[in-house]
Amino acid sequence: MFAPPPHLILDPDHYTDHDLGPLKTGKEAEVFVVERVADDGRRCLLAHKRYRPRRVSAKGELEALGFQRAASFVHDAGYRDGRVIGNSRDRRAVARRSAHGRTVLGRGWVDREFEALGRLAHVGVSVPYPVERTADGILMEYLGDGRSAAPRLVAAALDRPTATRAAELLVSDLGRMLGAGLVHADLSVYNLLWWQDRPWIIDLPQAVDVSSHAQALDLLRRDLGNVAPWFIRHGVSFDPDEVFVDLLPFAYG
Repeated sequence: MFAPPPHLILDPDHYTDHDLGPLKTGKEAEVFVVERVADDGRRCLLAHKRYRPRRVSAKGELEALGFQRAASFVHDAGYRDGRVIGNSRDRRAVARRSAHGRTVLGRGWVDREFEALGRLAHVGVSVPYPVERTADGILMEYLGDGRSAAPRLVAAALDRPTATRAAELLVSDLGRMLGAGLVHADLSVYNLLWWQDRPWIIDLPQAVDVSSHAQALDLLRRDLGNVAPWFIRHGVSFDPDEVFVDLLPFAYG
């Protein structure tokens, strides 16, 4: 088992969690800040990514659960190539797009992200450490300090040398991801955070396996194309085709 960051409090018998409110909202999930207080006075912040329910039975149910709006998983099928979904009943429900099928897909995205974060943290990729799988999401390492959360890369004010270093670190992490058998498949400067002088990769529910997804390398090429314009605007030499060729050996190592 890989070692967690030392500042995290993980002993379940000796802490209390306090919800401090929402941090970020997205298409499928919302992120809440949680303060964990140990019995001995130690404290740490965590990020609780909660996936919204696919069905809402009564007006005000989302608000009562702390959410702002309902989930909207879109274009999900393209990321599921090569994955085995539950039992035969679950697979039939997904194929019919029934209410149960939508629930199965939503649960699968949470499981997928938690598993991907663990695999990537294990090989040293800069991702938030996954603390635990909760009933509706993932409790993970919070990136930021007591004053503010880490900014998205798109909002980070980086000079040219720092942006160049950020590109180098990102490419190194993408190589480690490939070595662990994964491609992000939805990478952009909006799901990269800038913290402790390096980019951190977030939002991984759609990550695909290189060995089982027929379009994994095409998705990697698309990921590189998504981030290249931002780096180029910051004066960085970033040719997505050249980076793609440099990364390919990691996929077959």
